Amino acid sequence: MNLGEVSAHCYNITTSYLSANNDSAIIESTKVAIRITRNHFLQEIFPRWNPFSDQISFSYNGGKDCQALLILYLSCLWEFFLSSIQVSQYPPEYHLFPLKSLPTVYINQAETFRTLEESIETTRSRYFLSVYESPRNQTSMPEAFKNYLEHNTHTQAIVIGIRYTDPFGADLKCVQKTDSDWPEFMRIQPLLHWSLSNVWSLLLYSNEEICGLYEKGFTSVGSVNSTIPNPYLKRSPGADRDNNGLKNHFEWEIRNAYGKEEPTDEVRVSAFSSSDAKILQEAGTLNYYPGWFLIDDSLERAGRARR
Repeated sequence: MNLGEVSAHCYNITTSYLSANNDSAIIESTKVAIRITRNHFLQEIFPRWNPFSDQISFSYNGGKDCQALLILYLSCLWEFFLSSIQVSQYPPEYHLFPLKSLPTVYINQAETFRTLEESIETTRSRYFLSVYESPRNQTSMPEAFKNYLEHNTHTQAIVIGIRYTDPFGADLKCVQKTDSDWPEFMRIQPLLHWSLSNVWSLLLYSNEEICGLYEKGFTSVGSVNSTIPNPYLKRSPGADRDNNGLKNHFEWEIRNAYGKEEPTDEVRVSAFSSSDAKILQEAGTLNYYPGWFLIDDSLERAGRARR
């Protein structure tokens, strides 16, 4: 498989989701969110910065928001490619996809979970990411981006997976220039309007492997010293037995996930490392519902606390 084939696969995921025969409020709102993001890329961003000429890079940290945005970005890359060859007399399989890898920057600022690090490595291979990784704990975020731009001089815009509900996200725009104390580039933020439930819905339907931390109750992942499973997902003794446990709002997406031959309750997650299991065991934070059981945006970062 190559980047073109993966992009086509992501395109098939999104088009399949958009044609899903389910009118739940979450799925309907996610369809709207997908269409808005798609229009941002195809009507506003790609015509201004050609994604096939190294003018755009992708910021990736292994989290759920970034992965959902990556699926959408690759989907739109494939659609943009198809539109560029539509005047040709030959079908797409006779055209070479213009990119072999996706220019990507990973700002690695703090010690994080081994499970996340391993998941990022898997993702790097899966999605053909050409990753520049900043030295850990050696620079500020603006300095890290400055170093990246010095190595990638053609980059004019960077795609970032921030949402309105994230810290400092409320007043952002989809396309905007960096602040004066940052290196100069255009911030591309087409996920701003997405809710937590939108992210879970697309990711769980995609049937793509997601970071194993989310299965253990994490909903927002920071450094290993300042992140715990979300306390609102802690299982109460006997709650499931008595049918008083938390509700999974994404049963349909999981059972009907893209590419499944038969409905199952399996969610594809990356392996959970033994070192992280030890950390959670020592902290007494092992018995939690999966992260996707939480859909309240206001509680998403409740696990961002020191041990």
